[in-house]
Amino acid sequence: MRGVVLSCCRLVICLALLGATLGVLGSGVPAAQAVYPGKHITISVSRERLRAWVGHHVVLVTPVTTGNRALPTPTGYFTLYAKYSPYTMISPWPTGSADWYPPSRMSFAMEFARGYFIHDAPWRSVYGPGSNLGTQPGTNYGGTHGCVNVPYDAMKFLYNWAPNGTPVHIVG
Repeated sequence: MRGVVLSCCRLVICLALLGATLGVLGSGVPAAQAVYPGKHITISVSRERLRAWVGHHVVLVTPVTTGNRALPTPTGYFTLYAKYSPYTMISPWPTGSADWYPPSRMSFAMEFARGYFIHDAPWRSVYGPGSNLGTQPGTNYGGTHGCVNVPYDAMKFLYNWAPNGTPVHIVG
């Protein structure tokens, strides 16, 4: 009898877990999004697109430029931990290096990993698919040094909208 009771309890637990899973998955909301009840940012490197969300509702979609093949944007789960306005990037590479760049001023910068930022790029006029395929960062089609470049108006919105602690999920 004890074995039957344990089996019934296991069945009830399994059905409860299945029901909870179907409640999320059956609602049309991908399970990966279900972990973000509040504000969050997703970035697709392959689509060169950023989306800002509140729960399951998109509040901003914008084309972006990510790192080129030699200096890719890291993928994974991050959190915004520093915001600066204005900000000047200083090259970590020595003068003469192919990756060196002059001091670069921007209006809005949000750091999500050490040395990696989501920021506006006043030197860039092209964003979206194909803008990261070249090999010379800082040009319209050369990608970035690993940061995520965002058009000015979209970046101004993000900077004012996303507090430190906002989750950032970057996929390939």
